[in-house]
Amino acid sequence: MQNQDTMWKKINVWQYQQIYNVYSSKDKYLTEIEIDSKLVSIVNNLTDTQVDSLPLKEFMELKKILEFLNQPIEGKPVKYIKINKTKRYKINYDVSKMPFARYIESKVFSEDLYNNLHKLAATMVIPQKRILGIWFKQKYDASKHQEYSDDMLTAKFIDVYHSLVFFYQIYRNWIEVSQDYMVNKMMQTGMTQEKAKEAVQSLCNTLDGSIQPNLLPNTKIAQLRKRMNLAQSNV
Repeated sequence: MQNQDTMWKKINVWQYQQIYNVYSSKDKYLTEIEIDSKLVSIVNNLTDTQVDSLPLKEFMELKKILEFLNQPIEGKPVKYIKINKTKRYKINYDVSKMPFARYIESKVFSEDLYNNLHKLAATMVIPQKRILGIWFKQKYDASKHQEYSDDMLTAKFIDVYHSLVFFYQIYRNWIEVSQDYMVNKMMQTGMTQEKAKEAVQSLCNTLDGSIQPNLLPNTKIAQLRKRMNLAQSNV
């Protein structure tokens, strides 16, 4: 029997998305036992048929494990998202180095935060491969975003989630202190100033609805503002 205390560490992003969708669409299930059966299936990587074939005692033991879903999701931001022995991704927490196109991607994906969690994570990582025991950084290739996203689906949920929350705390503050810079960037693509301002404000509003309130110390915000001022002076 699995230990409830370690269950969150075993859940990957794809499993969490399925769990989230079960809870957010309970109305389509006729009974609580159907919901429990589906959750047992997801958490234990079993098919519906396999769950239906379980002896009652074993099913009840697996059902009891589901209590971990009511526990806090403990974790912290990580430096690397591990996929397998030869592939991992480094989290890029330096939002000032994020290509402008990925700002727009993140707005779109943030509108359905949990179901796009893997796509959001894929915009903030740098792929790495292990060759002869040494990890080599690879260039981020926008054309491989789907591949990166698929890899994120197999990653540990707690690592992706807590890293994403921390990233977006930084990201939200970065946007707050760099609105003029972002408006100028958008105007360079042909957008009017009015539309550019609306787009930046829309992005801020989307993030406000997606992440926790600002938890960063004022010193970090001051550092971001200083960096942003230097960036604007070089434009």
